[in-house]
Amino acid sequence: MPTSAEKTTTDSTPDSDALFDGPRSIAPVTQLSTRGLFLSLAAVCLFPLITLSAYAVIFGKASEHKLPVSVIIDRRPLPTQDGTKRLLEDVIVIENEADFDIPNVTVNLNGQYFLYQDKPLAVGEELVVRQAAFATKSNQRWVPGRYRLDEITVTGKLPSGARGVTEIQY
Repeated sequence: MPTSAEKTTTDSTPDSDALFDGPRSIAPVTQLSTRGLFLSLAAVCLFPLITLSAYAVIFGKASEHKLPVSVIIDRRPLPTQDGTKRLLEDVIVIENEADFDIPNVTVNLNGQYFLYQDKPLAVGEELVVRQAAFATKSNQRWVPGRYRLDEITVTGKLPSGARGVTEIQY
C-alpha cells in the first residue's frame, strides 16, 4: 500500500503534465487579400445605394401621388374650453376634395411641427385645426406669429394604398 507521500506524487503527475504542455500550434487560416477586402467593403457600401436608387426609379417619389385636399391658412373664431365665448385664432383649414374618405391624415408645418388625425377625413369634410395644436416630436408647441410659416405638408392614405402628399409652399 502506498504511503501518503507516494499517493500525492502519483496523483499530481497527470495534473502537472496537463499544466505544462507546450503551446498549441495554431493552424494557418485563409485570409482576405487587400483587393478582396477592398471589393467586399465597396460592395457593402454600394449595395444599399443601388437598391434605394432602383426603388426610387421603379416606385417614384411619394409626392407624385397627389392628395386631393385644399389647404388654407385663416383666422377663425373657435369656442373656448368652457364654451361660453369664441376667440379669434390662427388656424389651418384642410378640406377633402376627393370622392373617398382619407384615413391616416398627417399635417406638418415647416417639416418640424406635426399633427396626426385619428379619424378619417370624410368626403367634403373640413378639418379646422388651431396652429397652436401642432407640436414637435419633443412636444414643443408651435407659437403662431413667432415663427414664419413656410411650408405645410398634408399626407394621407389613398384608396390604392399609396401615400398621397400635398405640399404647400409660402
